[in-house]
This record gives sequence, C-alpha cells and structure tokens, in this order.
Amino acid sequence: MVHLKSLIQSRYVIWFLLALPAWKYVHELFYPSRHYPELMQLSGELSVQILVFTLCITPLTLILRYSDWGKYISLWLLKNRRYFGVAGFTYAVIHTVLYVRQTFDLELIWLEALDWPLGTGWICVLILLPIALTSNRKSVQKMGSSWKWLQRMSYFAIIAGFAHWLLLDFFIDNAMMWIVPLVIAKLVHLGFRLYSRFKQRIPKAQTS
Repeated sequence: MVHLKSLIQSRYVIWFLLALPAWKYVHELFYPSRHYPELMQLSGELSVQILVFTLCITPLTLILRYSDWGKYISLWLLKNRRYFGVAGFTYAVIHTVLYVRQTFDLELIWLEALDWPLGTGWICVLILLPIALTSNRKSVQKMGSSWKWLQRMSYFAIIAGFAHWLLLDFFIDNAMMWIVPLVIAKLVHLGFRLYSRFKQRIPKAQTS
C-alpha cells in the first residue's frame, strides 16, 4: 500500500502518463501515415482538454475538500497542477509543429497567421509560452506576485484556443463539450469566493 501511494505521488509517473499520448504524434513527424486533418484535430483537442482540466483544478478542489479522500485528491491536484499545464502547452506545440511540417512554406504560414482561424491558434501558443517557461519553482519564487498575473493570462490563451477550434471545426458540439464545463467551474469558483467574503463580513456586522 505504501509503495502504491509513493508511486501515485511520484512526479516521474505523472510525467510518463502525460507524455504517453505524445509518442504517436512524434512518430507522425517522421513517419506520416494518418490523415492530416484527423491528426490535427486529435492533437489540438487533446491540448485544449488538458488546459481546460488544469483551469478547473481550483474550483474542483473547493468541492472535494469537504471529504477526507477529497482533501487528499485536492492536495495531489494542486501539487501537480503545473505538470498538467505544461503538458497542455506541449501538445499545443506538437499541434503547431505538425501544421508547420505539413505547410512547409514560411510565406504561407505568415499569411495564414494573419487570418482569424489560424491566427487565434498562434495567439494561444504565444500566450502559453512564457507561462510554461516560468512554471518551474525557481521562476515562481523569483517573480513572486507577478507570476500570478502571468498565470491569469492562461484564460486569454484558452479563449483564443476555443476561438481557433470553433473557427476551424464545423461541428461546434466538440468544443462546447469543453467550454461548458469550464464556464461551470469558473462560476463555482466565483460562488465560493463570494460566499467566503460574505461569511467574513457577517462577524464584522455583528460586532459593530
């Protein structure tokens, strides 16, 4: 049981599991065999899904913390949240590299980046880049409160990512399946914050 617990808590196991889907995309870079649109759709969706899950971790922990097992899961999620964020960015980079490899024309890539459907994808990756580069412990400690501001930029990245998805995908149901949970999660987070502020004001009102 102790070995199982240490295995679950090992960051190397988490890295391995998060990297597991990447092998098929890396393989495609050198030995392309799948239909390009399908490959782009799968890699792009995986990136957005991991990023959405990362942004939902805080609201999720607010719900889970009311039970003993939920507290354990909450601590695990908060401890490893940055690994999920980096994984989402990594798959976004893989998605981008696959596109560049397929296009293989710098002028065309530049022209397509100026249009909204593909330009929003580039915006998403460029916003996520400094967040991913500074997600290590030393950078977080050095930047202090500035890193919190930088982290909030991830919401603009996910908005750009969803815009990229919706503008290129004729079937918006796929994107809505992940937009709705994110919106609900943020509403739950907002509700908990408002409730905690209201609860703090009640004792002050009673003492006055």
